[in-house]
Amino acid sequence: MIPQIDIGPLFGPPGSKRDQTDEAIYAAASGVGFMTVHGSPFDTELGLERRRSLLRLFSLPPQAQRALWKSNFEPKNPNLYRGWFPLESGQTRCREGFEIGPDVARSLASNDPDDLLYQPSVFPEEDRLPHWRAHAASFYMAAEKIGFGILGALSRKLCIPESLFESAFHNGISTLRLLRYPARDKKRVNSPELKAAFDHSGGKTYEMVTGPHFDTGLLTLLAGYGVPGLQAYTDSGNWIDVPLADDDFAVNFGGLLSRWTDKRIRATLHRVLSSGEERFSIPFFFEPRPDTQIAPLPISNASPFRPFLFGDHLWATTTQFPENRGLAHLRPPRGDYHDPWAEKSET
Repeated sequence: MIPQIDIGPLFGPPGSKRDQTDEAIYAAASGVGFMTVHGSPFDTELGLERRRSLLRLFSLPPQAQRALWKSNFEPKNPNLYRGWFPLESGQTRCREGFEIGPDVARSLASNDPDDLLYQPSVFPEEDRLPHWRAHAASFYMAAEKIGFGILGALSRKLCIPESLFESAFHNGISTLRLLRYPARDKKRVNSPELKAAFDHSGGKTYEMVTGPHFDTGLLTLLAGYGVPGLQAYTDSGNWIDVPLADDDFAVNFGGLLSRWTDKRIRATLHRVLSSGEERFSIPFFFEPRPDTQIAPLPISNASPFRPFLFGDHLWATTTQFPENRGLAHLRPPRGDYHDPWAEKSET
């Protein structure tokens, strides 16, 4: 079962209610690695109406969409790290998306202006989508506050100073992504030349539009929009649906947070299935500053590992995704980067 947790007490004073919420969050994070959350004080900023407003983006005419494409898909555009990746970004044409950074809400704070990870976001024209940017800004800031609240709970349960995560994420570069999975022709399942995977369960056939994976980062908040499809993998070897009510968020923990906490926090495999309907989702990837050093936390009996910079890890993993493949050489590492999972424990 996926725990369903009221996170309202995280935004109140210390006390027994907050302690109980901390306990529930840590149990989910260290157990199944997934949870759904509700009860935050940001219903207006994050609710269904606001999600509907953000998803208006996909109603833009093709020419206006193309003006927002990343430059690896439209060379005349200046934006590479932020912006739109079209259906053409993957062989199966199963999804398209739009990514924006913190400059939707505040100025970019960088001590490395040449770093691709600090490239400015691009935005649709206001006269085409009135109030869109203001709604995106308030959504972004509210999602950040939820991320800080959850990391605060984990800090307290791990018995580490809350300031460790707080300082790392101050002026972070979290990514807000809008995703559209178009309706799928069910005849595709019988197409021998199709490079797609299918799941056959419960007497039905579903196309796997996002294959099994761990998120590579730290913490992901996912807002749904009415159509299910997200599944998590359990210890029993089964895939289970992640139940997501209209105003809830699914929360999962990434491989980097698992590594950073010496596997006290669990990264869980998940995937997205399609029954053929058009589907939208809005993930928020909670990310620290690129110059944040990922080094062993002051956790008792934690295994040592070689420190590295978050930005180097983010670029190395991001450029393995179809929409960014082939771009790794454009940002040399700022430090001595190595795959943190390939490393053997040092003694």
